[in-house]
Amino acid sequence: MHLSILLESESGSFEVPVQYNYPVQSAIYQALTKDVGGFFHDTGFDYKGRSFKMFTFSRLLGKSTLDRENMVLKFEGPATLVVSSPITQFCSSLATGLLKLGTVRIDQAQLHVTKVQVSEPKAEGESIDIKMLSPTVVYSTMTRYDGRKYTCYFAPGEKDFEDLTWQNLCKKYEVLTQMDPPSSPRYRVEVKSNPKLSVLNYKGTVIEGYMCFLRLIGPEPILQVALDAGLGAKNSQGFGCIVPDEPVPAKEIYI
Repeated sequence: MHLSILLESESGSFEVPVQYNYPVQSAIYQALTKDVGGFFHDTGFDYKGRSFKMFTFSRLLGKSTLDRENMVLKFEGPATLVVSSPITQFCSSLATGLLKLGTVRIDQAQLHVTKVQVSEPKAEGESIDIKMLSPTVVYSTMTRYDGRKYTCYFAPGEKDFEDLTWQNLCKKYEVLTQMDPPSSPRYRVEVKSNPKLSVLNYKGTVIEGYMCFLRLIGPEPILQVALDAGLGAKNSQGFGCIVPDEPVPAKEIYI
């Protein structure tokens, strides 16, 4: 399920820091009810000692310009934030919380929630063309000869990108269904546009991700997990939010 949240300021424009993933993540948690927010923030869904939060969100989508001197993005007019999760309770809590609050704070910007729409993109068949609404992060932790660890990031088109996204989606599928993931047809990733590197700083950690259009091929239930829970790693930090390349009908939520 995807929520599209329309945000506007009273003045018609607003500024956020270039590195706004953490402030947006904080705004999402603050809009959730206490019990739902506490679970997703503190616990999440366990997979062999690893926690999956099972939600992701997009970049702020709207007309903006970069102020390099102050390292802020200046938005002219409204912006849209897309939040995605396979967990209905999470989506319901977030939508209700946002509409009841009426405003959200992203860093220093106080924004009105003027509309919340819901859509349910479906993976139908064994392939889906997708576009990324936030960079997809795929990485592996390596060990140097002297024992020090380092992070190696992978780009769409690399074999490790395909292998690691498959492994990640299978884990999410197991968490959601308590079943072994289907293995046929074989999962593949086809790159449909030139991947663009995005380097972000999340709470002091530098993270590399990529934006592009992809075709995902594989078992339909696994493709659905990618649409709902996000592609790749670090989804709840604002990475790997994807949507079908073809628009999906949405309906507005009222309370």
